[in-house]
Amino acid sequence: MDSRNINRERRKRQLKSRIINSQETDAPKRGFLRGRRKVVLAIFAALCIILAAGFLYIDNKHYTGYSVAWERELEHGDTGTESFKGYESFCGGVISYSKDGASYTNSEGKVIWERSYEMTNPIISVCGEYAAIADRGSHNIYIFNDDINTGAAESVLPITKIAVSGQGIVYAVLRDSEADYITAFNNDGSAVVLSIKSVLTGDGYPFDISVSPDGTQLISSYYKLDGSNVVTSVIFRNFGEVGESADARKVVGGFSEEFQGHIPGRVHFSDNTYSQAVYDGGIVFFSTKVLNSPEIIKTVTFEEEINSVAFSDDYVGIILNRESAEMPYRLEIYKKNGGKISTVEFDYQYDSFEIDGGYVLLYTENSCRVYNTGGKEKLSADFDLQVSKMIKGRFPGEFLLVGNNVMQKIKMR
Repeated sequence: MDSRNINRERRKRQLKSRIINSQETDAPKRGFLRGRRKVVLAIFAALCIILAAGFLYIDNKHYTGYSVAWERELEHGDTGTESFKGYESFCGGVISYSKDGASYTNSEGKVIWERSYEMTNPIISVCGEYAAIADRGSHNIYIFNDDINTGAAESVLPITKIAVSGQGIVYAVLRDSEADYITAFNNDGSAVVLSIKSVLTGDGYPFDISVSPDGTQLISSYYKLDGSNVVTSVIFRNFGEVGESADARKVVGGFSEEFQGHIPGRVHFSDNTYSQAVYDGGIVFFSTKVLNSPEIIKTVTFEEEINSVAFSDDYVGIILNRESAEMPYRLEIYKKNGGKISTVEFDYQYDSFEIDGGYVLLYTENSCRVYNTGGKEKLSADFDLQVSKMIKGRFPGEFLLVGNNVMQKIKMR
């Protein structure tokens, strides 16, 4: 065998030896890494189980009291002999409004803005980071975001209703002796070139309106005279690009058969796709996924009388009167697309009913009952102050109570 073959064989043996030695050296390392990975996965799985158990425990836990985290005096609260004062949830805090002014207090009790004005009958609309306050029966509208008063508008005719979008566009229903008109204003108060006239023998008079968060869609409930009969309907309008190809009234869809013999008293846009109409007998859930062709996706009817209605961005709540003396009320919670979530029968004599985040709030000036949307009662408690408004706090189990010119932050316990 010549020297070249001998050298080749030697190199092969050396390479093989290095590979074997490397494998023998790396084997303990690989075993250690595999063991450490198993430990990490086991710890992660244990943490997931603990967190899931914790969430399940918290979700099902019932509380009968609360502790006060802090208390703040509302700086705009002193209205002297003012007989009317309203409160509305806004950006995690509350807007306090009366006939002579309004203020926004955030979730930490800090007053962000104040605005003085003179009104006879203030009404408010809130959507996302915008709010509008108008004088029903008069001409003034003030528009706010979570930082400042962005604009003021003045209508030509008296205002009967308003609806603000998440962009700050305000739609207003105006009325004279002959007809109603729908008009709009930008968030700086400037007028939008828009005027839709409704008379009793045409579309009818608008009973309620709601605008989509993006400000392009409007749902309205109407009643009108057809001979000696009263006809009710729900009409969709689009003021975006889709509406440009519609008629002059911007109508892209209308529904009347579903409401014959009934009055669609409340309409609501949950988001840019889903909306609802509540009438004296049921709920109709709509979709505007196809912007120029709204459709009914579900209809729910009730034999019992509807006592109260509440909306949020994700849910619709209905409280029905029951004949049972033991449990006179039934609460039903639906998703915005019509899917039913829960049913609760209860006997609590409430004054206010709201859905805020994942909580259902039933309360009076002196007490509350709080449920989650799954129907579990979370809190039953008596208040330490006279409460006008109850709001979900920033974190689970926290709420804001407003009343007597005071705001309290409370925690369930």
